[in-house]
Amino acid sequence: MTRVLMASNDQTFSPALTHAYHARGLDVTAGVPNLDPAFGRFDVVHVHWPEELAGWSARDKARTDKVLELLDWWKQRAVIVATVHNLVPHRAERLDGPESIYFNAFYERVDLLCHFSGYSRERYAEQYPAIPQARQIVQPLNTYDHLLPLMRGREAARAQFGVKPDEHVFAVCGAMRLPAEMNLVRAAWSRLRDPSARLLLASGPSWSGLDPVRRTAGKVAHRLWLRDRRISRLGGQVDDSTLVGILEAADTIIIPRLGHHLNSGLVPLALTFGTGILAADLGANREIVPQPQNELYEAGNADSLIEAMRRQMTKSSAEVRAANLAHRDTIGWGAALDMIWPRVVEIGRHKRLPAFTSSAQGEAAGL
Repeated sequence: MTRVLMASNDQTFSPALTHAYHARGLDVTAGVPNLDPAFGRFDVVHVHWPEELAGWSARDKARTDKVLELLDWWKQRAVIVATVHNLVPHRAERLDGPESIYFNAFYERVDLLCHFSGYSRERYAEQYPAIPQARQIVQPLNTYDHLLPLMRGREAARAQFGVKPDEHVFAVCGAMRLPAEMNLVRAAWSRLRDPSARLLLASGPSWSGLDPVRRTAGKVAHRLWLRDRRISRLGGQVDDSTLVGILEAADTIIIPRLGHHLNSGLVPLALTFGTGILAADLGANREIVPQPQNELYEAGNADSLIEAMRRQMTKSSAEVRAANLAHRDTIGWGAALDMIWPRVVEIGRHKRLPAFTSSAQGEAAGL
C-alpha cells in the first residue's frame, strides 16, 4: 500500500485531507516528527506550512537548514507535495525578509505545489520566479467535512443563540489581524440600524501596532459598541462545536480581511455549511467566492460593506444556503485529490520510485 506522510500537526486542514487520502485506499501517517527518517519510510510527503516544520520559526537559520536537509533526503525517496497557504509566514515583517529566502529554498525542493486559486499561483510567480510553473497547479478549494458530524440542525443552532425567526444573522469569526478590520465591522454595523439584523461575534480586535493612547481609545470604543443589544458576544476563540453552531445559525458570515492574502480559511468554512458570504473584493475572493448568492464589497469601505449587507438581507437564506451547498459538492479535498494524485503518480514514475513502478501502478493510483 502506498504510504503518505501528512507532515503537519494541524487539526483544521489535515483531518479532512487525511480522510480523503484514506478513502482512496492510501495509508496515511500524520505529524511533523515523522519527517525524521528514523520514524519510517513514505512514498509521498505532503506538507502545508514551511514554517511549521521549522518550529514556526522561519528566521532561525539552524532550524530551517535542518528542514532543508530533510527535504533533500526525502526528495530522493518520495514525491513531495505542498499545499500553498501564504507567500511568507503571516507574522513576517516584509516579503523580502529572511523568511522568503527559506520559503524559496523550501519550495525549490518540492515536486508539486498546489494552489487554491489562480491568484495564488500568480503571486508565487512574482515572489518566487525560479520555481518552475510546470510544478504548480491550481486545485479545487478545500472544505472542512470533518466538522459536519457536529451539526445539530439550523433550528437548534438558532435556538442556542436566542435568535428570533425573523432575524437575519450575520457572524464574524476568527482572529483579526489588523485593528482596521474590526474598525470596519464596527463602522458598518453601527450604521446598519435594521432591528432585524443580529450579529454573532466570535472574534476580538487586534491592537497590534497601536501606540498606548490609540490602543486605550480603541478599547473604550469597542466596549461601548458592544452595548448594542443586537450583538451576541461569544468570545475571541470558540470550540469546534460552537463554531459549527454559529455557521448553522448564521445567514451570512462577514469576512473583514484587509490586504492581498492568498487564502482565507473562512470562505471554505462557510461553504462547507452553506452559509452566505460577504468578502472583500480583493485577492482570490472574486475567484473563490461563488456569486450571485454571495456578495463582494470594496475592501476597507464601510459604505460598500453596508450595501452588501443590505443586498444579502433581501435574499432568501434558504436559496443562498442551497446554492452554496451545491457549490460545495464540486470542491473539497476529494475533488482536489482527483486532480493531484495523477500528477503524483506521474512524478513518482519519472523519479523511478518503487511505489510507482509498473508492478505497483494500480495501488499507487489509489485504486
